[in-house]
Amino acid sequence: MSELYKYDPSNENKNFRIPGLQHKYRETVLLFVAEDCHSICDWCFRKRLFEGEALENDVAVDPKQALEYLRKQTEVRSVLMSGGDALLAKPQLLDELLAGMAGMTHLHDVRIGSRAIVHDPVRYRRSLPRFDGKKVYVVAHVVRPEEIRKELADVVKDFPDYTFYVQTPLLKDINDDPHLLADIWYAAAKAGMQPYYVFQCRPTRGNQRYSLSLREGHEVFSGAQSLCTGVVKPCRYVMSTGSGKWEIIGLDYDEVLLRCHQGINPLMVGMIRRADPDDVWWDLPAGDPFHHNNSRHRHFASGE
Repeated sequence: MSELYKYDPSNENKNFRIPGLQHKYRETVLLFVAEDCHSICDWCFRKRLFEGEALENDVAVDPKQALEYLRKQTEVRSVLMSGGDALLAKPQLLDELLAGMAGMTHLHDVRIGSRAIVHDPVRYRRSLPRFDGKKVYVVAHVVRPEEIRKELADVVKDFPDYTFYVQTPLLKDINDDPHLLADIWYAAAKAGMQPYYVFQCRPTRGNQRYSLSLREGHEVFSGAQSLCTGVVKPCRYVMSTGSGKWEIIGLDYDEVLLRCHQGINPLMVGMIRRADPDDVWWDLPAGDPFHHNNSRHRHFASGE
């Protein structure tokens, strides 16, 4: 079990194309725009940034290099700003990136990932850039329902052209309760935010105490769904592994069913695989046909 927990459990190091830019999925590029957070979550899957274990490319991206890359990669539809927390980025960095992306016709949207907006909505609403050049999605990281306060709902109202999502890591002894998870979704809906993903806790070093088995996690997630109406429960229970984003769709006796929601190889999307429900993590095994045939370079339209 201890060998499972690493500082880079999803092999992000493989996905960097230039410092501060990851291109794992064909349609999506992730930009590191900040190396800091408002506070450090103990369960953070990138805690390597704060524990002296940062990867060589874990740095804020150079905007000129990022824009040059994006202009060439015409298959990219979405840019995710992350880090660290995107709302701790230097304003001039965000301004330069957004201005450069505005004229790229192949880009559909920009996503801004933040937990700071949950911690201190009044402060960080001033850091949220106003941008009408593309569709903007703000992805707020919420762990418990009481975090969705009036001040956060006010931010949503203040940016009527933006779509606000809520995503939640499933954490043992913190939010592993169906009623609590359902309360998050209802609170999000009331605040004008859409439930998005529930994440299996990534096996980053030190996260053992937060890990649930796939069986336990599915029971919490499906239990929460049973407490909700259809308009409140469209989110997915997923885990982000080295090979892709896998949706945990159900239990079949002594196996858990997984569906590839997004793959490092686009041909993987929709594939069904099975895993041991008592495990806390899974990725494509060495014997899987796609294990040695998932290089993004073979399947991306324009290459590099």
